[in-house]
Amino acid sequence: MNVPATDLSGLTASSYTVTATVSDKAGNSASADHALAVDVTAPDLTINTVAGDDIINAIEHGQALVVSGTSTGAAAGDVVTVTLNGKNYTTTLDASGNWTVGIPAADVTALATGSQTITASLSDRAGNSDSTTHNVTVDLSGPTLTINTVSDDDIINSTEKTQDLTISGGSSGLATGTTVTVMLNGLAYSATTDSSGNWSVTVPASAVGALGEAVYSISASATDSAGNSGSTTHTVNVESLLPGVIINTVAGDDIINAAEIAVAQTISGQVTGTAAAGNTVIVTIGGNQYTATVQPDLSWSVSVPANVLQALGNGELTISASVTNGVGNTGTATHDIVIDANLPGLRVDTVAGDDVVNIIEHGQALVVTGSSSGLAAGAALTVVINSVTYGATVLADGTWSVGVPAADVTNWPAGTVNIAVSGTNTAGTTTSISHPVTVDLAAVAITINTLSTDDVINAAEKGSDLQLSGTTSGVEAGQTITVIFGGKSYTTTVATGGTWGLTIPAADLATLPDGAANVQASVSSVAGNIAQATHVYSVDATAPSVTINTIASDDILNAAEAGSALTISGTSTAEAGQTVTVTLNGVNYSGNVQADGSWSVSVPTGDLANLTASPYTVSAAVSDKAGNPASATHNLTVDLAAPVVTINTVAAMTSLTPQNTDRRRLSAARQRARRPVTRCP
Repeated sequence: MNVPATDLSGLTASSYTVTATVSDKAGNSASADHALAVDVTAPDLTINTVAGDDIINAIEHGQALVVSGTSTGAAAGDVVTVTLNGKNYTTTLDASGNWTVGIPAADVTALATGSQTITASLSDRAGNSDSTTHNVTVDLSGPTLTINTVSDDDIINSTEKTQDLTISGGSSGLATGTTVTVMLNGLAYSATTDSSGNWSVTVPASAVGALGEAVYSISASATDSAGNSGSTTHTVNVESLLPGVIINTVAGDDIINAAEIAVAQTISGQVTGTAAAGNTVIVTIGGNQYTATVQPDLSWSVSVPANVLQALGNGELTISASVTNGVGNTGTATHDIVIDANLPGLRVDTVAGDDVVNIIEHGQALVVTGSSSGLAAGAALTVVINSVTYGATVLADGTWSVGVPAADVTNWPAGTVNIAVSGTNTAGTTTSISHPVTVDLAAVAITINTLSTDDVINAAEKGSDLQLSGTTSGVEAGQTITVIFGGKSYTTTVATGGTWGLTIPAADLATLPDGAANVQASVSSVAGNIAQATHVYSVDATAPSVTINTIASDDILNAAEAGSALTISGTSTAEAGQTVTVTLNGVNYSGNVQADGSWSVSVPTGDLANLTASPYTVSAAVSDKAGNPASATHNLTVDLAAPVVTINTVAAMTSLTPQNTDRRRLSAARQRARRPVTRCP
């Protein structure tokens, strides 16, 4: 028979019993029952996020792809059909309504760049169907990075090797704030892109000073929001060795006699080391400066006119020469000569040992001396310095001297002060000479930079060489700096630009005790002005400790405990405020060390739900303020299985028939029998 549609529309989603009865002509009746389920609810189908972010990047484009989802209103075993790029893939629902299908790598590789639509559909056993779509983006374009020229010429010279180094560059295809990782000499430095894609990092002077004389490769890499990576490299050459310069013997014996002073004299030499043909040599003699160009055979020479030599008068002279190579490194040398030419007239000896009155000598009395030729013993001389007149007398050997009181010297202004000497020779003619002296009152200073980035030497840093560095002012390049560190003395020199650097060997650091200490540095300028500095640092090479307390009171996480947040706690000897990182099931949680040394973190229920019945290792890691690390592990067992109770077959019910049995009651009884039994203490 047919049941009208109007009658069917009144049925709800439920189970029904269809009963058929019949009677024969004799009046005997018979009946039969049949179960019928009404299911008019369509299933609900969803597709999960694909590839973690719904973006298939260049790496994922060459790999198999997993597409998954969930369904409600359908039964385990129902077939789900997934369509991507014109191809179908089938899978079935599991007992929880989840489904997963794998897309072969070859099919993923065939996906074109741009948006792709994934369609999933299924029909339940009642014939109700559902379908859904999900869009993914195929993004195969990686970012590009560039590295700018380093130190203006891609060469790190001796001066630049003692300074912080800036490495910068540009990029395209990266969002603002993207991290760029820069590698130099095995060390990583992080930068972030600005709105224009530019980035820069600073390599500390200590790391630059550790570079050897070699060509280094700088790399920069970054990953865009789609997961595509880009990188580039750039080479930089470290050339910090100073060139050398040699001054040859002058006039055959370093003595310029009367005949030789009548003509120009050649001062010559060679360059060595990193100097090359074409470099410029600067020669200074008696305040007069001359330049020469290095020849192909590495020689150089200058000619000093006779009148310049004659104006210098008899006595000792120091010639200085410097050469700067193509990368900016400068080397210097000095050479002493004597002018012994019986020049008539007066001469003034070198004042204060170097013709420079420094800030210390500026407060002391000075003796100015000299000699004469052609003046009679006892002849009176007039000496004028800074508008003050002093008298002197020529002695039998031709020498003379005058004392200048400290009060007068203190009045000498900074700069050049001329000493004018005059007298009458035996011929009755007045003779005179002027001798310049430099008054250098510039305050010299020296500084010491932060040690090990934080003025604390930890255990790891104690096992490596330590780079000390600093700056000077008012001190000439090449001046010696003396450093006292850990009870030992070290020396280095001032570089061009006033910077300095020094390496303390790891072997010397090994004997340093924990605690506060100081490093001292001192230097003097060419004029003899002295500067000193002291810098405090500390040694902390003792690692902290960290412990993990018993978890969940017995180190076993049961089903009830997994239903609420889990506290993991412990203690540490690291300083209060230091971060403790706890790792459980690959997820990190952070807490801080408290004033009493305790720490704790909370693991949310959502993360606990991802734990399966299995043993786990909980790890905790902390570093003290000096950077010394410590870690600990603790075992945790997850046991989520409830105890099981069973009900044996009830013999009295084996003869029950459908006519005298309430099936729903029996079913309810069975459901109650399946419930967990709670053990009472």
